[in-house]
Amino acid sequence: MARQFSKFSVLSRLAIVALTLIALGAILAACSPAAPAPAATAAPTVVPQPTQPPAPTAAPATQAAPAATKAAVPAATQATNQTIPTAAPAPTAAKPAAVSFAKDVLPIFEQNCVKCHGGQQTKAGLVLTGYAQTMKGSENGPVIKVGDAANSFLVQQIINGKMPQRAAKLPQAQIDLISAWVNAGAPNN
Repeated sequence: MARQFSKFSVLSRLAIVALTLIALGAILAACSPAAPAPAATAAPTVVPQPTQPPAPTAAPATQAAPAATKAAVPAATQATNQTIPTAAPAPTAAKPAAVSFAKDVLPIFEQNCVKCHGGQQTKAGLVLTGYAQTMKGSENGPVIKVGDAANSFLVQQIINGKMPQRAAKLPQAQIDLISAWVNAGAPNN
């Protein structure tokens, strides 16, 4: 009876070690950025069960445990090399449409800027009634630095609330549209 208990003890330790190694391998495989995401229809992986080691002969139970552990390692290694099904990756959000000068930016200029920078008045020689005039700039030079809203004079004046003068600061959504247009290369679209 003592021999069976010892055999059971070795087998239970072997099973615990094997299951621990399999679980760790599965966690590492799932967390690895280099691991390709399996298809959502992949068949579940069958985890191999540890095989029963040969019964110890005259060796005490403490000497048989390392041999049993060595036998469990290849099975655990095999399990980590197999594909384990995971949840399908979340769909990516659709890219927002490019900001259009004609549809997005010009209406903001027409509503907020042309009172002083278009029509009869053109303060500082800046006309914001069309693409060519906007890109021409003012009597002091260009007000748009293509691809760089942070260093574009016009954008900074709007962000800082200095423009439009004698009016409320533009809503953040409109400031973001103008900045996105400039950062996208200020296209004539």
